[in-house]
Amino acid sequence: MHGWMRRFRPRKQRVSELEAEAKRIHALVERFGNGSSEQLQRELGEFREEIRSQPEKVGEISESAMAAIVDAARRRLGLLAHPVQIMAALAMLRGNLVEVATGEGKTLAIALAAVVRAWTDRPCHVVTANDYLAERDAKYLARFFELCGVSIGHVVGKMSPQDRQKMYCGAVVYTTAKELAADFLRDDLTEESFGHPGRRLIRRIYQSRPAHQQRRVLRGLHTVIVDEADNGLIDEAVTPLIISQSKVNKPLEEATLQAAELSRDFLVGRHYKREEKRRTVKLLDEGFRAIENSVESLSGIWKGRTRRVELVLKALEAREFFHRDQQYVVEDRKIVIVDESTGRRMPGRSWRQGLHQAVEAKEGVPITSPAVTVASISFQRFFRQFQTIAGATGTAWEAAGEFWRIYGMRVVRIPLHLPCQRQELAPRISASKEEKWAAVLLECQERHEQRQPILVGTRSVADSEELANRLRSVGLPCQVLNAVRHRDEAGIISGAGREGRITIATNMAGRGTDIRLGDEVDSLGGLCVIATEFHDSGRVDRQLYGRSGRQGDPGVAITFASIEDELAEKFLHPWVRRTLRNGLKRQAPGGRKLARFLLHRCQKRSENEAFKRRENVLKEDERKAKSLGFAKRS
Repeated sequence: MHGWMRRFRPRKQRVSELEAEAKRIHALVERFGNGSSEQLQRELGEFREEIRSQPEKVGEISESAMAAIVDAARRRLGLLAHPVQIMAALAMLRGNLVEVATGEGKTLAIALAAVVRAWTDRPCHVVTANDYLAERDAKYLARFFELCGVSIGHVVGKMSPQDRQKMYCGAVVYTTAKELAADFLRDDLTEESFGHPGRRLIRRIYQSRPAHQQRRVLRGLHTVIVDEADNGLIDEAVTPLIISQSKVNKPLEEATLQAAELSRDFLVGRHYKREEKRRTVKLLDEGFRAIENSVESLSGIWKGRTRRVELVLKALEAREFFHRDQQYVVEDRKIVIVDESTGRRMPGRSWRQGLHQAVEAKEGVPITSPAVTVASISFQRFFRQFQTIAGATGTAWEAAGEFWRIYGMRVVRIPLHLPCQRQELAPRISASKEEKWAAVLLECQERHEQRQPILVGTRSVADSEELANRLRSVGLPCQVLNAVRHRDEAGIISGAGREGRITIATNMAGRGTDIRLGDEVDSLGGLCVIATEFHDSGRVDRQLYGRSGRQGDPGVAITFASIEDELAEKFLHPWVRRTLRNGLKRQAPGGRKLARFLLHRCQKRSENEAFKRRENVLKEDERKAKSLGFAKRS
């Protein structure tokens, strides 16, 4: 009952109380500013001992202690936290998810909260969006954590087990969800025969050489603070993290190539039909007959009716729904998956159930051996292992109910430090993709003539390359950031606010890097953000818009979309699409308004379907926890 009371306590009252507390702390910092660094360090040590002696009261940290931490950041980093940043830190310290607008200083707010959590002597992990940000933030904040008496480490993909073990000894560890979950699974496999914590304790007491313990890299899971939490806790929540081993299977590799060859002659509508919403194909009678007629000359796996149908279905799915420079890229004759929600490469990951091999066969690259799953866990289930979870993101409000349902986190909306001056223009809807790209090109030309910086967000690598070619064809220079052109990501994004710069980036590439406006750009209207279609989630659109108008800067944001975009094709009936297309071409009164309304409806349907998928994973996790409760390991 107490939890529900906290949940439904008036939000304005909670935020106003938090704001008042943050302002008092901000005023106290001036008192510490007059003392020496040695005096501040002594006071920080005293506050640290207070927290360590009563770790259960970490959320009730005194205002003087928090002011001392803020002053430490001012001295070591040259950054005096604004009251809104202190508000965010306090809210995260108390296990909340904070919505902080892009450019408002989430990195510092997370660091303030992490210091206090580290003072409890319990492991604190800060999860970032990628390896670059984990390493950058850890190194940048090291001197600040040192003054506060907190050791810091960072774990990235290229590290050896020995280096990981050393880094995880830090009181605060910056890493990614992928690395942290993978190390958790590997440690769990290491302790397979001693899974129960009681047995592990007995072993440590009586075993002279705890060999198993030496192989563990994590020192435990207790507190996690997730940066860009909407991506880590929602968008990628149901993605399974899998530890697997390759198992050579030559007959399957040959059968995959044969299925790709056989399916080349299959025609949609005759041999099979597409199911857009589920991204699957369904064989028709003609398709079944074609398979039966072809297998007479084949042997091995093809003798099993169910197996040969599965092989052909995978080949057709790979052809219909997995496209180069959209769902994946090809590098060094290898398939590298691209995260559709962020536009980032995911090297080392593969699709399951033969799909990865089907895509390799389609592209004509060497077929990899299928992997056997050794251990797996969804990120949703993994984050629920922590005793305390908090986070920050620019877009959380739309999913507030889901955060509460799954993680027990309340969303706290932090006010802006300075009023937002971004101008959001009405979306412009075109009848076709060709018309949309022509409109985007014209918008870029007009704004570039005024030397206004432009950031264009695209859904796929192919779209980013298409637009880049169109811009260059009319003499407009541009920089492209996508899963193929990903080097110096932070440098490209941070320079996107310079006068006359045109930057094209897939979805949320460069997330976590500030875009600062160049000289005289204010007078040009600030950064202009152009979205080239509505995304499956409105949060992604808001994140892209948030790159403009940071910290009270001027800015412009606009979306260009078409009736031929993926969202419309997936959720609008073909008859509705044809009617809208004809109405837009004739410039029928109210046509564009209706198109905007229907596309927003499509977005809502997409969000609801994604929520249902995550909810089903949650139910499955809860069902397994109940049915296997007697075998649960820590």
